[in-house]
Amino acid sequence: GRGSGGCPPGWHSTRHGGPEAGRAFYADVKRRLARYGRSPDDLKIMPGVTVVLGDTDAEARERAAEIRRQQVSPQTAILTLEQIWGVDLSAYDPDGPLPDIDPVPDPGLSQGRTRHGDSTAIAEKWRALAQEKGLSIRQTVIEAGARQSFVGTPEAVAAELESFVARDAADGFILVPHLTPGGLDEFVDRVVPLLQERGAFRTAYEGGTLRSHLGLAEPVWKG
Repeated sequence: GRGSGGCPPGWHSTRHGGPEAGRAFYADVKRRLARYGRSPDDLKIMPGVTVVLGDTDAEARERAAEIRRQQVSPQTAILTLEQIWGVDLSAYDPDGPLPDIDPVPDPGLSQGRTRHGDSTAIAEKWRALAQEKGLSIRQTVIEAGARQSFVGTPEAVAAELESFVARDAADGFILVPHLTPGGLDEFVDRVVPLLQERGAFRTAYEGGTLRSHLGLAEPVWKG
């Protein structure tokens, strides 16, 4: 969606995919601001992303795959599927194929499970993904639920983050750690210094508020 949801005024959290999808989303949202008498700089678009680092690209990719496997256990995969299908799927093998039954066409709650969006459309999308890549239930949940990720060496990740912003695909990023606390330590130690060397990340804070950190103008209160 294009709404700001629960985000504070002046910034928008999103989950768009690669750079081209990001550019299209960015341009669309920024273009809409003129209708409300606002400039493009009045709103910051910051996709939520994960970062996985390695000394080599291959090591980083393997770490990313292992993290996703740990995040989506067999039990979690079945529970996630039940939220879409709206029925008890505990008898299904998480390492087997997706159910050949259709989701229960009942919006809202079904057997105490929260439903999200158009379950039939989601099921069709997941089936197509599973068929295309030969995925099991668990593998499909891992693939379909993956957040936009930057995976690679610190140098490669720093370059890609900078490229996203330079190409107007984002104004910045919300980093989502895999583990808390301490999930961002490696990023701070290995990527932030590279971004600072590139002039893409501050070396000091000039203000004391989130608004000032984001470079947003102070609001003009009317009353």
